[in-house]
Amino acid sequence: MPDIPERAALECLVNGLIHRDYLETGSEVHIDIYDDRMEIYSPGGMCDGTFVQNLDTDRIPSKRRNPIIADIFSRMNYMERRGSGFKKIKSDYRAAANYLPELEPKFYSDSSSFWVILYNLNYRVPIERVGKATFEEGKATFESQKAIFQGCISGLHVKQPTKDKMLKVYETVGYFQPFGRAEIMNILSVSSYSAGELIKKMRVAGLIEPVSGQGKGKYQFF
Repeated sequence: MPDIPERAALECLVNGLIHRDYLETGSEVHIDIYDDRMEIYSPGGMCDGTFVQNLDTDRIPSKRRNPIIADIFSRMNYMERRGSGFKKIKSDYRAAANYLPELEPKFYSDSSSFWVILYNLNYRVPIERVGKATFEEGKATFESQKAIFQGCISGLHVKQPTKDKMLKVYETVGYFQPFGRAEIMNILSVSSYSAGELIKKMRVAGLIEPVSGQGKGKYQFF
């Protein structure tokens, strides 16, 4: 089990570079790693002057201090144009086997600074939990996410065989494993064209998102 969910860490690092205040000369993004947490500091507070700790992070609208830098990162598939960073970070934690409410990522800002704290999910986890207990927690988490996924695809305006294919791909690759046409061709025994069409339908439905660093044409369930 990773200490810190990979996508949450990447999202925080990317946001630190994209949304920092580059007019603050002599300052930079800082990453401090401790046994129980990782803290990321970025120069510049919220764009509108509000304090993030006083807001509902599930409903913060996207405002970009550096739109050109944000667009470049978006074109490299390191961020989404619709800007859903806070929810993505928290959902990545909540999907982890060792997640507890007290380990939820913390966000803090003032007029000139922004901090995020990502807690180590394995810190002080008893050794006996690493075996069967951790496996059972992971299995329960997957089943819960599977139920949510089934609810998402049930409302799609596609034929039932297509929904069945989407579910089979999800059951095989899970939430974190990147996949592309080749993997879908192998899972469903379909042609490259059919695999591409299924990817297109899942992208339009908002079920998957592109991932970087895994080769061209790779996606993850979102």
